[in-house]
Amino acid sequence: MSRWKRLFLQFAVVVLSGICTGGGALSAHQPGKPPRSGAVWRLHRQVEPKEGAFTVLLPEGWIFEGGVLRLSPASGPMNSVGAKIEFAEKKDPAGTVMMHWLPNISYKDPRLVPGFQIGSNYMGTIVLPVMDAQSFLAQFVFPRQRPQAQHVEVVDRKPLAKLAQQYQQKAGPGLARRFDAAMLTVTYDEGGVHYKEQMAAVIELVEGPTGWWTNHDTLMVRAPAAEFERMRPLFSTIQESIQGNPEWVAAENRGAAQRAHSALDTQRQLQGQRRQIVENRRGVNAEIRHEHWLDIAGQEEHVNPHTGKVELESNQWKNRWQSSNGDVVLSNDPDYDPNFDPTAAHTDYKRSGVKPR
Repeated sequence: MSRWKRLFLQFAVVVLSGICTGGGALSAHQPGKPPRSGAVWRLHRQVEPKEGAFTVLLPEGWIFEGGVLRLSPASGPMNSVGAKIEFAEKKDPAGTVMMHWLPNISYKDPRLVPGFQIGSNYMGTIVLPVMDAQSFLAQFVFPRQRPQAQHVEVVDRKPLAKLAQQYQQKAGPGLARRFDAAMLTVTYDEGGVHYKEQMAAVIELVEGPTGWWTNHDTLMVRAPAAEFERMRPLFSTIQESIQGNPEWVAAENRGAAQRAHSALDTQRQLQGQRRQIVENRRGVNAEIRHEHWLDIAGQEEHVNPHTGKVELESNQWKNRWQSSNGDVVLSNDPDYDPNFDPTAAHTDYKRSGVKPR
């Protein structure tokens, strides 16, 4: 299998926002009696609604928002050459429990464009001083996404040096690039709720006279502070479930190449960089999961009983089932079997066992 095809098949888009509460599934051995609170979660495959770019597990009763985002080339070529992806999964319209994937956006350091004010547009980029990952999350992402937050407290700052090194290794030859990655944990009050939120991002700086810099794989997860620990396994399950559509990736790469070909020389120079970022996304995401999500929730390797493929799952679930179409049921109730649940959508669930070591 060629390198490009292998990268296409590995691709998974990283965007989303949300989470869900325990379902109303019924115990197989005690018909009509609900399982213990929080014992069962039912998740269904959600197709990205705009272009079918990816699928992801969505907890039953949750809200999916967003998807593929295309910026107008009228404002400049830099952020319109390729598709952006921003989506969220929410427990409710207010997003009291939520995962939110933010789009990759390119910026221009104002020191290299004299006369342009911070926040202005330069060839389709936002003019903004280059930041490290922690500063980007604390000073730019969080204030924009949580403008109503009060009593904000940063409770943990964690550099992700290994993740930055992995990005550096994958960058390959070409433009000189430098990467920084970090995770930030904050608590705050909003709408009468005390929240805990974790954010992570990778920052890429193209060194030299260009002054371009970009955020990658920027993710925010939040829940009421008292519930955050209980939500961690579900956050992990959703993050691991993203599956890219190889046909969409191939078509997007062809379109991006055509659009970049008609742009200025500087943008053509960056075309290979952008294509590589898109194609390597799935492989890098696997490493991001290990770096980000092993910090959030312990994980275990499970074997998909329908495909035989190995999939990561939180080790805090005692029982895991999968249907032939990719739906997943997670439970800590020893008496529950979704095949005997009249409210379940399928009857072909098979238990997903832990991969032998």
